This record gives sequence, structure tokens and C-alpha cells, in this order.
Amino acid sequence: MLRYVIRRMLLLIPVVLSVMIILFTILYFTPGDPARIALGQEATPETIEAFRAEHGLDDPFFVQLGRYLYKAVFHGDLGYSYAMKSPVSMELASRVPVTMKLAFWAVTFSTLVGIPLGVICAIRQYSLLDSITTLVTLLGVSMPTFWTGLLFILAFSVHLGWLPSMGFDSASQMVLPIITLSGSAVALFARITRSSMLEVIRSDYIRTARAKGQKESIVIMRHALPNAMIPILTIISMQFGMLLGGSIVTEAIFSISGVGRLMLEAINMRDYPIIQGGVLFISIAFCFVNLAADILYAFVDPRIHVK
Repeated sequence: MLRYVIRRMLLLIPVVLSVMIILFTILYFTPGDPARIALGQEATPETIEAFRAEHGLDDPFFVQLGRYLYKAVFHGDLGYSYAMKSPVSMELASRVPVTMKLAFWAVTFSTLVGIPLGVICAIRQYSLLDSITTLVTLLGVSMPTFWTGLLFILAFSVHLGWLPSMGFDSASQMVLPIITLSGSAVALFARITRSSMLEVIRSDYIRTARAKGQKESIVIMRHALPNAMIPILTIISMQFGMLLGGSIVTEAIFSISGVGRLMLEAINMRDYPIIQGGVLFISIAFCFVNLAADILYAFVDPRIHVK
């Protein structure tokens, strides 16, 4: 297992380098002058030229790319924010914990709600509860995050006054952002769990367990659910990475100072170093979450560990 983890960690290196090169190339050729945007429209040509020379923006493409990769890989320097007037790594360090906390609680909430719903729907297939859950999950998958967030703010903050509409410091401030971000994930987990469980509970070994007189709860929890977890773990790991990226909208709606809101502000101001740093953080986090999911496979399914 240790050799497998080390091999997967080494494979992350070309993936991360590829992301850095592709992202830098796209932003380099994107229309817009970062120097003029940072200094404003009233800046003189001399001031703009001095800014470009100071930040190396007048160097050829391959010189800028090589300098960016060298500083990022060997010094952990992701550049200097033109708009924030501070290092990118410092800006990300203050925002990453907030985004990670938001994504973690959103995935936890989605898992605790979505998987039990899917199991119940599989056990009671075609019942009234199954029909209602299927309808609700379809609505959850269909509704965009920004619209769900605005509806929650209107209902629970403006009209009822139960929960605050912005911030992420206290427990009451965390409720609406977590539910908003996890809405589609709950629906997806429930649907995947339902279909996976339906496939497993029709297997021969499940009928054998029931024929031996096992309690239905033991058949479901000990025999069926662990064997249905492989596709569910895959979806959970993918959703964690997608929620990190999807937090941009949620953080903007609820005024949360995370990586997503920082990237949204950076996109509006053409602050390319911040955009590169934010996307790089999401990519690395996505890779590590998938690695963790692959390791969990071995514990859920012993056949993978043996192979």
C-alpha cells in the first residue's frame, strides 16, 4: 500500500506541472493588459512601461513561463498580486482555510443526508417516500446554486429573520452557505446510492444472507451497503473537488472571504497571479482528494488491496 501511495504521489507531479503550464498559457494570451488594469486608465505610458519592467511583463512568453515555474516549484512563490499589492501565497493562505471548511462541511452534510436517503429509497423502491425523494433530488440537481442561495436568503434571512445572510464565522452564519453549496450534492449522492444499492440487493449473496435468517438491518448494513460504496466514494471524492470550485458562487452570495470570492474579484480585475494561484490550489486539492478516495477503496473492498 505504501508503494502504491508513493507511486500515486509521484504521478501528481506531471499533472500539477501540466495544469500550471496550460493555465499560464491561457492567461498569457487572454486579451487585456494587466499593467493598465492595475494602474488605471489615467496612468501614463512611462508608468505602464515601468510597471511592466518591474514585474517582468515585457519579457518573452517562455522567459515568463520558466520564471513562473521555477519560483513556484523551488521557492513556493506563486507571484505578486497586482490588485492586492501582496504575494499570492499570502492571500491564498488567509483564504484557503475558509474554503476548505466550507467544502468539508458541505460534503459531510451531503454524505450524512444523501446516503441514508438513497438506502431508504432502495429498500422501499416505488413507495411514496421513494417517489417524493426522487422528485426532491431532481429539483436539487436542477436548481442552480446562485438561485438556491438567493431563495434561502429571502426566506430565512429577510422574511423570517432566523439566520444571517452573510459571513462564515459563527454556527448560525454557516447554516445557509453549507446547505446552499451541498444542495445538488445531496441529490446526487441519494440517486447514486439508490441505484448502487438496488443493484447489490438483487445479488445472490444477499438472497443467501436473507435465507440464512439474518436480520434485514444486518443484511443491508453489513452485506449490501459496503459493496455498494465503491461508486459512492468515487462520486464523493469528485464532488469535494467540484464543491471547492463551486464555492465561488456561494462565497460571492454570502460575502465569505474564501478562495472562490478572491478568484472572482481577481477575474474582474484581470489579476492573473491570483487566478493562477487559486486554480492551482483547486487542482492540487482535487488530486489529493482522489488519491484519498483510491486509498479508501482498498479498505472498503479487500479485493483491491490484494491486487
